[in-house]
Amino acid sequence: MKAVATALVAGALLLGAAGSARADGDPASDTLLYANAYLPYAPPSKAASADLAKQIDAVYGAGNRVKVAVIQARTDLGAIPSLFGKPTAYAQFLGEEISGVYVGPLLIVMPKGYGIYDGGRSVAAEQKVLAGLPPPGKSSDTLVDAAAGAVAKLRQAGALHSKDILKPYAQPLETRVRAHVLTVIFYLYDDSGTASATITLVRAGRVLLTFRAPARATSVLHPVTRKIPVPASLSLARATVCIAAVDPSGNHAKACKKL
Repeated sequence: MKAVATALVAGALLLGAAGSARADGDPASDTLLYANAYLPYAPPSKAASADLAKQIDAVYGAGNRVKVAVIQARTDLGAIPSLFGKPTAYAQFLGEEISGVYVGPLLIVMPKGYGIYDGGRSVAAEQKVLAGLPPPGKSSDTLVDAAAGAVAKLRQAGALHSKDILKPYAQPLETRVRAHVLTVIFYLYDDSGTASATITLVRAGRVLLTFRAPARATSVLHPVTRKIPVPASLSLARATVCIAAVDPSGNHAKACKKL
């Protein structure tokens, strides 16, 4: 999972939804490729799920990051049931599994308690907050409610500040020109939840055209389409389209495709 470039898109597109992820050896590691929360196999209520999503969104809205895995039973661990009841050990295991797409605070909630991992970095601030929380409970609803409460407490305590070290993922899928309009379809993903892209047409080292797309929410499951007017006098023969992506922390990535 260290090679994000191909594994991220291929894995997420093959999975497509959490339902297919549950059949994998480690369901949460698949789901968290494209989502910020893994919910138990025994489904929680819509209200509990919505509250957790709201709390996670508030973290990203404040410029921080968090992913959450709620583990209610051994079945939620797939082929590694031995880690049930060991939230700290599973937090490290899962964090290393998804490190190709995400290195940041990762919260685990199990009936036995809470686990936190942040790419091997200190989690003392997070642990201090979690140590003061009540037991999570055992049902899917109580666990998801506990996860929402934990995320809220961590955010309020300022315990989720974590340096973003991963580059964005950018990959052009299709490029075409018709009626003097360049259409570029590409993936743009970053674990911060947002990234911006600059589209450049180049030929023999010469920049022919540059288009700067504003920062946007990113998703590996949904390609971005941009339509760029091209002057009638500009020939694009043998040109290359390059996507340069940057995240809010200044991490950069670039990928190109022949027009």
